[in-house]
Amino acid sequence: MDNEKTLIAVLASHDSPEKNDELARIFEELHKENTNRLGNFHFLFTGGTFDRLMSKTRTGRKKKPISKKVQDFILDDCGVTVLPSRKEGGVTILANIIVQRQCSIIWPFLSPITVHWLNPENLALMRLCDLWNVKRLMNPESVRAWFRHEAERDTKRHPQEIPLKIRLSTSEKKDGKWPKGIKTPERYYRVKLPERGGRGTDFWSQFSEQTIAFIAHDDMKRRMVDFAIEYEDELVKFKRILATSATGLEIINACKELKDQEKVRICLPGPKGGDIEIATEILFDRCHTVIFFIDPLKPHPHIDDIRVVFGACMAEIKNYDVRMLSNEVQAREWIEEGVRRI
Repeated sequence: MDNEKTLIAVLASHDSPEKNDELARIFEELHKENTNRLGNFHFLFTGGTFDRLMSKTRTGRKKKPISKKVQDFILDDCGVTVLPSRKEGGVTILANIIVQRQCSIIWPFLSPITVHWLNPENLALMRLCDLWNVKRLMNPESVRAWFRHEAERDTKRHPQEIPLKIRLSTSEKKDGKWPKGIKTPERYYRVKLPERGGRGTDFWSQFSEQTIAFIAHDDMKRRMVDFAIEYEDELVKFKRILATSATGLEIINACKELKDQEKVRICLPGPKGGDIEIATEILFDRCHTVIFFIDPLKPHPHIDDIRVVFGACMAEIKNYDVRMLSNEVQAREWIEEGVRRI
């Protein structure tokens, strides 16, 4: 059924059977209490959580954690979109959906006593939920109270067209269609990362097909702008330059050729989700080199978002190639030896 619905994001710690059981039981309870109300929402699962709650088998379990009757209702009446697993960037993509204001309710059933809670993706997600005023319902009683007193009103809370389109930080008009959920024979939508073939050595000399991301901490922004000015002739060869807002605006103001050719695409400020937007572009194979001028001497309130960018670059995906340049010397040597001479 293609229509607009309010999204509820759902995830649970992979290393906590108890949290997965809690989440399964709350679905059973809400279905029993009021199916009409529950049917007004579309559920957005990370891949691992969906497999644990809805798949036919589960390690150490002899039966499905959610009954077939309730599963059928969730799939057919509510509708489900499944993101990639956390290992493939599913939590990062979910954080981007939060940043894009597509989802404003989340049920993160995370265990406080396992390492899952300490993953940078989860910590960045929690921080961005609070920044963008997303309702975090982290245990069964919070979900029950919300369902009885707030859910009816929340059916109008940022409804999204289904199948869900994953909004990226760059313009749909200039950069092609946004990825969206594809209906599967199993009656749910699945968001897939693009197939990646081995690029080979030729790709890395075809700069017109490549996108670079520029990120710089506050005290490093001036050096990033000076870098862009010095190497503008080389940077203009590339298809696009993604940049968090302050860095990108300064580069546009300083580099006439990059501005005239509209090479620079502006993301949100890093602390407000710009790093997550860039990480999502990386996961969808729309960014090939990350130049990050890190300030190693000062703390950063969004350090987990920064780690997510590096995590996206290092994702364990077959034939996955992203160049990472994390300091100025490394970036200059690459431009001079790998770009200027070609």
